[in-house]
Amino acid sequence: MPNVNAPESAPDLKLTERAARIAGLRSFETPTLEAVEQRRLQLWIMTLSMFLSVVVALVTFTLWRDYRSPSWLPPFAAQGGLLGIVVLFCAYAIEKELQLRRLTKLLVDERVLTAALTNRLREVTSLLEAAKAMNLILDLQQVLETILECAHELLETRDGSIMLVHGSAELRTVSVWGSSGASGARVGFGEGIAGRVAQTREPVLVTGVIDPARWPVEPPASSMSVPLIHRDTLLGVLNVNAVAGRVYNEHQLRALSLFGEQAATAIANARLYEEQRLLASQNVYQALHDLLTNLPNRALFLDRVNHALSRRRRPGQLVALLFLDLDDFKLINDSLGHASGDEVLIAFADRLRGCVRSCDAMARFGGDEFAILVEEVSSPSDAFAAAERIMALFTEPFSIDERRVWLRASIGIAIESITASSAEALLRDADTAKNVAKNQGKDRIVVFQETMHADALERLDLQGELKRAVEQGNLAVHYQPIFSLAHGRAIGVEALVRWRHTLRGLLPAGTFLPLAEQAGLLVQIDRWVLRHACETLQELRRETALPDDFLLSVNLSPAHLREATLVDEVAEILQSTGLEPERLVLEITEGAILLETEKVPFILNRLKTLGIKLALDDFGTGYSSLAHLRRFPVDMVKIDRVFIEGITSDKGASALVQAIVRLGRGLNIEVVAEGIEHQAQADVLTQLRCPCGQGWFLSVDLPREGLVEFLRRTS
Repeated sequence: MPNVNAPESAPDLKLTERAARIAGLRSFETPTLEAVEQRRLQLWIMTLSMFLSVVVALVTFTLWRDYRSPSWLPPFAAQGGLLGIVVLFCAYAIEKELQLRRLTKLLVDERVLTAALTNRLREVTSLLEAAKAMNLILDLQQVLETILECAHELLETRDGSIMLVHGSAELRTVSVWGSSGASGARVGFGEGIAGRVAQTREPVLVTGVIDPARWPVEPPASSMSVPLIHRDTLLGVLNVNAVAGRVYNEHQLRALSLFGEQAATAIANARLYEEQRLLASQNVYQALHDLLTNLPNRALFLDRVNHALSRRRRPGQLVALLFLDLDDFKLINDSLGHASGDEVLIAFADRLRGCVRSCDAMARFGGDEFAILVEEVSSPSDAFAAAERIMALFTEPFSIDERRVWLRASIGIAIESITASSAEALLRDADTAKNVAKNQGKDRIVVFQETMHADALERLDLQGELKRAVEQGNLAVHYQPIFSLAHGRAIGVEALVRWRHTLRGLLPAGTFLPLAEQAGLLVQIDRWVLRHACETLQELRRETALPDDFLLSVNLSPAHLREATLVDEVAEILQSTGLEPERLVLEITEGAILLETEKVPFILNRLKTLGIKLALDDFGTGYSSLAHLRRFPVDMVKIDRVFIEGITSDKGASALVQAIVRLGRGLNIEVVAEGIEHQAQADVLTQLRCPCGQGWFLSVDLPREGLVEFLRRTS
């Protein structure tokens, strides 16, 4: 029993042996009802046979005149002896009959009790099966309580408890009935009555009281404990205590043991159903949530949006959908690894939860894309304000392995309208607006407008045409000269890719390179431009008198910089074209080296071992730091055109350009000013002693034929 621990001292043990009568039911070989009835029939046949035998003997002694009894046995003595035997045998037969009747009654009571308990357990099992079929909530605790209620109703228990196995050798009380003091009890195998039952796996019947001092309530006069075994596995122990004045017997112990077998099956089934229900709920959760961030996924989010659209709202209250994409997130995965990228996504999801209202919804659509549902929007400005709150999350960096990572995002907003009245339509419009934000330079918020659909279709068509143009060789390379501002002569050229479109004419790089990036064509275009430009420069050297220090600058995309074969490709192009490495300058944007990883310096240093020069393009646009110039093997920096535009009117821009020029001179780095479009800008740059520059004022970009004529004229 769980609320009575077996005493450990010798006197207490003797008291236990005297007070507890352990039923001899190890093999449950108690005679069956059929065997008892057969025994009764045998007894009556034997009694009748004996009675007939005695009657025959008496008749023989009485009527057989010729029979002479021995002298030592008078006839009356023989008759009296026979009558005495008959009387004694009849008394024996009557006593045995009474015993067999009592045994029959006990067996009948046991059978009735067992049938009643089994039927009740079958009801519980049926209820479990029905609950499983109907997906009702019927947990293990309810099954345990039902088992104790059945035992109480049919055995007249005062209280009871069920202890289940925990770990390898411990029982813990998981359910109690009545005034049982076993709540929260924990016993090891072999400790107390319940522990002994668990250890021996045999039922125990106890009469009397083992140790009254150990009972928190009035001790019962009788109690039973039976093991709960399912398929040779011990699940626990069922304990019941009798009401006052009632003493259990071994037949009730046998009935409770059979009941325990059914109860163990019910408990095992309940556990199985709970595990299946838990697994099903986990599967449903996984099907509707992103397992990395624990945010809802696309399916659940769209269902929430449709629900919001169909719900009755106050007049003028609309639904807005924000679609967010982290800018240049692939750079984090490629440089720091996908594990670090996952940490960034988890951190951003945590920030997003704290930013979004509880009435709104959010989801991760996979990769670095997130969606936010904003309800009760009265105007686009409300949705724009929500997007600005989200953009404010990026003012602080994300810490990954003691490294600070700065992120940006592009957000598209779609507002419910007549043409966008479903979740899919809103998502389509928000995605379109997000793509517009990307194309406009990233790190911005764009509200969807109807004209964007036509632009999106146009971009889709243009992307297909670009792929065919790359395959068919419809690209061209133009060259913009780079001048020495002090001497006014060209010191090199920058190779710029162009697209010869059949209908739109010659398209500049800015109109189609974003499409090339989305289509995965950037690296292929980079390779073609690099090889074509190197071959062209070698041809120009044979046709014109170029200076020995004349340079060729070629842009290198971030995607190409991450290619493992980049260094080998550059070396092969230099070898096959015969171009000296010191004549080649590879221009890399600051965004490509935004993250200070070991990979970027390693690649740049390998490129430097080839003998080529490296230029940092768009210098000063927000990511640069002086540490970059010291850490990376840079030979040239190109000041972004946004600073050159304001150099004549903005003292801050002029001071910044002057600082960069002085910095370059101190670090022995060549400085080139981009985007010179007026004489005044060239004059200021000359005064600031900027060594080099390029722009439309100095020369537009030229095709190969135009470059040949330009070089012949200026040489």
